Amino acid sequence: MIMPTARSLMVTFVSALIGLPLSVTAAAAPTPTDWKIALGWNRTVLPSFGTSVGPFTPPAGAVPISQKLAAASTPSSDLGRPGGVFICTDLDWKGKCGYSVPPLNDCVLLASPWLDAISSFGPDPGSTCFAFNTGNCDQNEAQWSFTFPGDDTGGEATTNPWNDQITSFACVPS
Repeated sequence: MIMPTARSLMVTFVSALIGLPLSVTAAAAPTPTDWKIALGWNRTVLPSFGTSVGPFTPPAGAVPISQKLAAASTPSSDLGRPGGVFICTDLDWKGKCGYSVPPLNDCVLLASPWLDAISSFGPDPGSTCFAFNTGNCDQNEAQWSFTFPGDDTGGEATTNPWNDQITSFACVPS
């Protein structure tokens, strides 16, 4: 004899209570989808966008220490990984796009085709990325910063646009 599960007993009880046929059951909760997939990402993880040029320390006060400690232990999820970055060479997440997960607190000097060509920049949840128009990630020269879900406008509506100007970047836990 097969024993009914608690769920099947509840469905039977509720169906009888409100007069629904037994074939109607509660819908399963939707599975979270990685935000990049909705933009057309094919799940390819690139080994790198460029060359590591050394450690990076964020500007003082840029990321509270409590957030750093929490994010450092944040595991990967269906929404991405802390430090993961999705970039595209055109506005609106178009053109050549790529995804990579450089180490947190590491300065990445971009290589072709990304060098001075990024128009959409999106970090995964759990990190803040600082971008530079120089190649050394000098914390005092950070021109731009990005948090999830990023920016696909090249900053063109701001007083400090960054379209096709990013030479290096570094992400830290947030």
